Amino acid sequence: MVNATTIKQGFARSKSSHPLLRSISGTPKTYRKGEILFIEGDPPQWLFLIQQGKVVLSKNLPNGNKTIVSVRVSGELVGEVAVFDGRPYDTDAIALTDVHVIRFPRSAFLYALRTDPALAEQIIADLALRLRQAQETICLLSTQRVEKRLAALLLMLIPRFGIRTEEGIILDSSFSRYDLAAMAGTTVETTVRTLSAWAQDGIIKKYRRQIVIVDAKKLAQIAKES
Repeated sequence: MVNATTIKQGFARSKSSHPLLRSISGTPKTYRKGEILFIEGDPPQWLFLIQQGKVVLSKNLPNGNKTIVSVRVSGELVGEVAVFDGRPYDTDAIALTDVHVIRFPRSAFLYALRTDPALAEQIIADLALRLRQAQETICLLSTQRVEKRLAALLLMLIPRFGIRTEEGIILDSSFSRYDLAAMAGTTVETTVRTLSAWAQDGIIKKYRRQIVIVDAKKLAQIAKES
C-alpha cells in the first residue's frame, strides 16, 4: 500500500487567489465530511469558494438513486450557476471531506460582476469550463457498457485527482466505491465486481481505500471498445 503521507502531500493544494477575494468580503465557514452546503431546490442565497477540501454535487434520479454530477476542489466555486441566474440550486452539495469555504451573498456577487469586468470574465470562463465538463459527463453516461463508462470515468479523474508513483497512478482515497458508482451511473455491486476483475487482470491494484491504476493504456482501450 502506498504511503499515506505521500498521498496527503500530493493532494495538498494552496488556498485560492480567486478574483472574488479582491472584490467581495465573504464569510469563512467550515463543513465537516458529510455535511450539506445546500440541497436541490434551495434558493440561491450563497456562492461558495472552496479554500480546502472537496465538495460533491449530486442529483436525485427518478428511481431514487443519486448520480454525482461533479466534484469541486480547492480554488473552485460551488453554486455559481444558480447564484448567477437566480433559479434554485439544481444539485445537492455535500462535503466529501472536511471543507473550508468562503461564502458570498448573492447580492454582493451580482454587484461585483457589474463593477469588476475582470471578475465577470473569470466567472464566464468558469461557466464555460462547467459546460465542457457537463458535455464530457453526458458522453460518459451515454456509453452503454458499464465497463466502458467506468474505464472512461477513471481516465477522466486522473488529471485532477491522480498522483503518479512508481507503482502506478493513485486516485484520491476520498472517493468511495459508492462515489465511483454514482459518477459512472451504475450500482456499487457492479462497480466492485468490475474493479475486482481489473485487479485480477493487472490493470489496477485495489486496496481498502485506494485504487492504483497500473495500466492506463488498457483502460483507454476498454473505454474505446465498441
